[in-house]
Amino acid sequence: MDLKKELNNEQYIAASTIDGPLLIIAGAGSGKTRMLTYRIAHMLENNIDERNILALTFTNKAAKEMGQRIRNLTKKELKHLTTTTFHSFGLGLLKQHIHHLGWKNNFTIYDTNDKLSLIKQVIINLGWSIDAFNLSDVQDYISKYKTKRLEINNNTAENTKILINEYQKYLKTYNAVDFDDLIVKPLELFEKLPEILEKTSNRFKYILVDEFQDTSISQYRLVKALADKNRNLCVVGDDDQSIYSWRGANYENILMFEKDFPERKEIMLERNYRSSKTILDAANNLITNNKQRKDKKLWTKSDKGTNIYLIRPDDGEKEANQVAREIIELHKKENIKFNNFAILTRTNALIPAFESALMMRDVSCHVSGGKSLFERKEIKDILSYLKVIINPDDDVNFLRIINTPRRSIGRVTIDKIKDVANTHNVSLYSALAIMAYSNDYKIRDTTRNSLKFVYNLIEKYSREFEENEDKTRYKVLNHLILEINYKDFLIEENNSEKAVLYKLKGINILSDMLRKWEQNYFNEGASLENWVNRILLNGKDNDDENKTSVNIMTMHASKGLEFDIVYLVGIEDHIIPSQRAIEENPKNIDEERRLFYVAITRAKEKLIISSAKNRIRGTQIIQSAPSRFIQEIPENLIDEAENRLIPKSEISNSFAAMRARLQGK
Repeated sequence: MDLKKELNNEQYIAASTIDGPLLIIAGAGSGKTRMLTYRIAHMLENNIDERNILALTFTNKAAKEMGQRIRNLTKKELKHLTTTTFHSFGLGLLKQHIHHLGWKNNFTIYDTNDKLSLIKQVIINLGWSIDAFNLSDVQDYISKYKTKRLEINNNTAENTKILINEYQKYLKTYNAVDFDDLIVKPLELFEKLPEILEKTSNRFKYILVDEFQDTSISQYRLVKALADKNRNLCVVGDDDQSIYSWRGANYENILMFEKDFPERKEIMLERNYRSSKTILDAANNLITNNKQRKDKKLWTKSDKGTNIYLIRPDDGEKEANQVAREIIELHKKENIKFNNFAILTRTNALIPAFESALMMRDVSCHVSGGKSLFERKEIKDILSYLKVIINPDDDVNFLRIINTPRRSIGRVTIDKIKDVANTHNVSLYSALAIMAYSNDYKIRDTTRNSLKFVYNLIEKYSREFEENEDKTRYKVLNHLILEINYKDFLIEENNSEKAVLYKLKGINILSDMLRKWEQNYFNEGASLENWVNRILLNGKDNDDENKTSVNIMTMHASKGLEFDIVYLVGIEDHIIPSQRAIEENPKNIDEERRLFYVAITRAKEKLIISSAKNRIRGTQIIQSAPSRFIQEIPENLIDEAENRLIPKSEISNSFAAMRARLQGK
């Protein structure tokens, strides 16, 4: 390979430096994946055994893509080259050696839901009340303790110590580990049995870590332990893109690496191959407001490009509709494919409005980093009711709604309904009617009444939806939701008022989608089935559809991706920077700014920033101020040519008004 021909000068130095510790600071869009691919290919070309190379990253997709790129470049199978994630690597070690820690090698891995279930079980078995605990906080506390982000000391509550201790004992009893264990247990092995560390270090003499700024303290300790002997550790990262502290990432690991490997070589990749000069200038000016960072400045040979647009819709609904309209206009006028658009938000709560606005215009969208409206349990429940109302013989959806909300129809009764259905060769719904209104079946009165309720409910709303085709079917849907007491069910299921309000808001969006759809002139005469089928088709999520879908995602999920046109929405001061994050720790402002920097640098050609004048928070409409980060973008990079754009004076006036309110003036 001619590395000098394939790479720029800094990339070439990084790819050709094989021995010794190496720190590569790779700015956004600087071609680090290409450089890493060529670096590993160069190592193989220099007769380094593929078995001796370990490349670690954070997602299975990234690990798989890296391995495939190397194989394509070298034209070799490389069956023994290890490109993997931290957790998969830890899993492999534990599969071989966990018996030394008292587990069997066929252990089970507990995911988040398994972990929550176990925490509940531990609390119940201790004789404590589950209502006394915030289970999410307990889960987070256990994780922080295990990964040494939190220490148990004399100030720690006694019940917390007991709970953590019991949780660990139960895991061992069930021969299970959680995701944190996939990192911390290998470290325990290395400390308890140094010969395992020696054997692993002799195997992996050359280690590469991608996205190094996202490593946790435990992950860094694992890598350092493996690399201490041979000192051939290459880490690639960007402190300006460290946005995952909430899940344990520690961007200061770069400083620890410098301290632990003083003989390191350091290389900066500052040339950007992705964005226009305007977008890079905006990002560079923004991020310089963070003082604890490596001094660097991205540059490009690309054209200046168009200026950044700032739009100021009246509220969240108008914001979603304006963005949807503009995307469709650009798609038609400039022949831009929908998958080249991205809508990025700071919070999951904003996603459904944009998903709804696009779907109302027959534009498919792909949601990632947050749950699509149609993937949420409460939406699936309501849609299942509608599917059964449309087609009572739909057994799958019938089983979903029969006891949701709970109405004394248990597993034994459902098994009896199935038996009746098989005997009479009818659907479960018809079998339910037979059991409810026949004296041939001995069932409790409460159960019989519940069966009658379900049957009569479906019959009633089948008629009402059919009779109300005068653009008021959304009202029938609202009556259905009230009659099944779904709000009370949500309150019972969730110990957080905020969670209940969030779920109710989603249901309201669904109802409003039906209202807008049936009031559209083009849908006159269409049936409820037409609307439900349209929802299902547009709400599908698969790779084929992603190629023709607008991308909607959180800013966190956008990291590593790029799009021709990016809309940053909800750019208001209580959303980004996040009000909650700043209240928890004022120092979080730096990470919020890094997150905004990541979002800006996803755009290749056009960047549009939207800040609504008013936003619904909880049950109130609150006046919103544009994010303070907007003021950190040079004025000359912002286009104010159109009336719809936000004047700089309005930003300053909004901040002055906000400060006055805070001071009680």
